[in-house]
Amino acid sequence: MSKGRRRAVLYGAAIAAAAGLLFAGYGISVPPDPGVRLNGATLLAGGGHYDKAIEICDVVLREHPDSLDARVFKATFLAMAGRHDTALVAYDDAIAHAGDDEEMRRDLILDRAGILLSAGRHEEFRREYDRLTRLGSDHRPLVLKGMAAVQAADWDAAVEAFVGAREHRPGDHQITARLWNAHMEGGQAALAARRFAKALDAFDAAQALFPTARKAHLMAIEVRLAQGDPEDAFARGRALDPATPGLAPLLFRAATELLEAGERGTALEALGTALEADPAGTRVLLDKEPAWDSCRNDADVRRILETRQIGGEHRLPAQERVIDTHGAAPIREGPDRGRNSPRKPATVPE
Repeated sequence: MSKGRRRAVLYGAAIAAAAGLLFAGYGISVPPDPGVRLNGATLLAGGGHYDKAIEICDVVLREHPDSLDARVFKATFLAMAGRHDTALVAYDDAIAHAGDDEEMRRDLILDRAGILLSAGRHEEFRREYDRLTRLGSDHRPLVLKGMAAVQAADWDAAVEAFVGAREHRPGDHQITARLWNAHMEGGQAALAARRFAKALDAFDAAQALFPTARKAHLMAIEVRLAQGDPEDAFARGRALDPATPGLAPLLFRAATELLEAGERGTALEALGTALEADPAGTRVLLDKEPAWDSCRNDADVRRILETRQIGGEHRLPAQERVIDTHGAAPIREGPDRGRNSPRKPATVPE
């Protein structure tokens, strides 16, 4: 992510938080300070008003012909709008005006290469990769390697490249997020292929990068259930916030498998935790699961149903799963969308 784009995002977020000034025409209606105009353009682009955002950049460039920020912002907004050919020309213009700012120039070449990759122009992408490599050995060629591996769904190669890039810049959250994505995608591919140990390693590695990102934790629980270890699955689930969306069905599956394995006490504890996570959804699952027929009316089960709840809100439809282990595509909810394109740079997962 280029310095100019990162600056745009930060400025735009600050303005939005302070004044909530996201409305059409904002960038033109404020005083004609170039920085304020570009901040407004960022807000407009964030709302999908790309033409208006690009228009603001053109206004700034007419008034301030030497503005590098306006050139960077314009190139970024053109890429966000999917106007790849025009964006590439705009990036060339920005690179030519980068002056002595070598770091900015390299960032812009990286962004430009990302557009070529997303557009399927692989020979030109390779030339940009060689161009960056000639400028010096740092994280950027490795980022491009990782992006190309992601596009080819070569998750091992993507992880290797992003790990190398992160060694150069351990504090770069964008690189870390790309590595998180590669671990997650590789883990899901391994799970679909029933390579459970590899999948668990990938999800555990993703957890280590962003411990608060819930999807990696849920997927690790899914793996342990698929491996036939409901006890560890329950232990992992119990360590999460009960309000975590998607947790309750996994806890209920663990409870059911524990019950079927004769671990009644642990099964009841897992059932209680599932009820804390999603009372209504867990009750629906309980009513439909034959494995609980023989003990559904036992005193201890009734007691759990009466006491182990944190509220009546149905947080997740009972039929939803984190992943369909029978072959359906996994639900995508993290930062993996748009991972190959500078239009949607990787962000820290939630």
